Amino acid sequence: MKIMLTGINSKYIHTNLAIRYLYQNLLKLNEEVLIREYTINQHMEELLKAIYEEQPDVIAISCYIWNISLVHRLGRELKKVLPETWIILGGPEVEFGTRKIMEQEDYIDMVIKGAGEITLYELLRRLRENDSYHDMKNIAFRVRGKVIENTEQSTHTFNSYAPFPYEGLLVDPNKIYYYESSRGCPYNCEYCLSSSITGVSFLPMEKVQRELDFFLSNKVKQVKFVDRTFNANKAHALGVMEYILENHNNHTNFHFEITAELIDDDFITFLKKVPKGLFQFEVGVQSTNPETLSAINRRMNFESIKESLEALVKLKNIHIHLDLIAGLPFEDYFTFRNSFNEVFSLGAEKLQLGFLKLLKGSELRKKAQEYGYVYTDGPPYEVLENQWIDFTEILKLKDVENLLEKYWNDHRFPKTLNYVIQYRYKANAFKFFEDFSRYWKEKHLYEQSQGKEFLYEIFLDFCQDQNFQEINFIQNLLRFDYLKQNKKRKTPKFLEVKSSKEKEQVWSKEEAHEFLQRPENRKRYLLHTEEISAKKLIKKVHFEVFEFPILSDAEYELMNLNQCKDSVILFDYEHDRAHLVK
Repeated sequence: MKIMLTGINSKYIHTNLAIRYLYQNLLKLNEEVLIREYTINQHMEELLKAIYEEQPDVIAISCYIWNISLVHRLGRELKKVLPETWIILGGPEVEFGTRKIMEQEDYIDMVIKGAGEITLYELLRRLRENDSYHDMKNIAFRVRGKVIENTEQSTHTFNSYAPFPYEGLLVDPNKIYYYESSRGCPYNCEYCLSSSITGVSFLPMEKVQRELDFFLSNKVKQVKFVDRTFNANKAHALGVMEYILENHNNHTNFHFEITAELIDDDFITFLKKVPKGLFQFEVGVQSTNPETLSAINRRMNFESIKESLEALVKLKNIHIHLDLIAGLPFEDYFTFRNSFNEVFSLGAEKLQLGFLKLLKGSELRKKAQEYGYVYTDGPPYEVLENQWIDFTEILKLKDVENLLEKYWNDHRFPKTLNYVIQYRYKANAFKFFEDFSRYWKEKHLYEQSQGKEFLYEIFLDFCQDQNFQEINFIQNLLRFDYLKQNKKRKTPKFLEVKSSKEKEQVWSKEEAHEFLQRPENRKRYLLHTEEISAKKLIKKVHFEVFEFPILSDAEYELMNLNQCKDSVILFDYEHDRAHLVK
């Protein structure tokens, strides 16, 4: 028996955790078991060819909102060319409404519901032995064309007997590897699939530590913990992070999804010891509107978690990613604006503005009619409108989200954005992105090709269109951001100084050499460069003259722009630093 476990990922760098769990359990069958991964960006014909040439007896495919449309297209063609091959589906996209799916898609031979490690092993064992599988739980199958759905039972128990999914498998260090140290979630948020199961199971700490050694020794790029709430158990979370801290390899980054409610002083105190870049946290705030939070069963108050989030962001050694969801119950356009501003003001490195998906099996989907939800028929089942927010307003938020990604989350405009939002928009970030997106729409910019330089030019044009008086200062901030974030030594023409023809934007080679040859300058600004000649060092740095001091954001309001003197900034591109040297 040749068994092909198939994952169709959203990106090449992703790995499918589910099929690796299945693989480890199926090894006990002593049959040929293959793992094959593709992406949704490949042509269906390419996948059809690759799978057909393997001539498998069984194809098991993991199904999610990002791949289910492609899975169905592929499955229909596979059944035509491999009519004797068993096609078995599993995953959240076929776990709910299974009977209807199988009645619509007759290429599907079976569906496994819930965690499939044990179920798939037992099913294939019986198929091989020609034993009946009709009494098995958590499966759906066909008998003389009729779909039979057997009684479900909980299958999320997770303990020391769970196999390590990557055991004995080849590693590509440039890919993202997914890992879970717990299953289940203590919360029951109504928009989430975790609301359909209860309880949380944790792996023993000794097992987690052994398995972390695999990632550390192989120096993979990133490990993403898929624990629904990583810090649900404080001792477990701190134990895992402490082990990583003690054994990290200065290369692998670890990503965790945490809840702000459980962040305490011990958590913050520990995190202060963590080197920059080792951890990153994703925190789902979703909304700050009390009525909305109550409706989705998130029993928290934003004010109660704000202090914890501020403490987390202030650490500066951990990348913080905060989430908001548009389209939740009782959240209209204006209360969402408040949610956006309150969360943006925390200053996290990334703010993700997502749009509610009414996932199969979620409690919110069951209440869709009650709340007046209109959503897309097919995956990802994204909300178009509800009784609080209409489609026109959703489209406005889509435009805001587009520019939030381009300008804030891409980290190419930090100084300029902070200044404009703080001082021109009085910290009303939503109003800035709303105005900016309106400008983009009026100028038909969304339809144009957008290179990096184009984005800087549009920003400057927008500020001029708004008649900001300090446009020269904003131009200098943009020039600083351009040089710092893009590691360039030359700026585009629209960022060049125009106030005086005699001014030089860049220090001459002679001035730069003279500066770099002085030991006191190297000691102050460029540590550990004593052995490098000024001739070589000058290729790693850049000196730029600005018309204004590029100060910390807090000092801008105290600065008299009409009385400013030129300043010189040293850009150290090797260490991603910038220093005011004159």
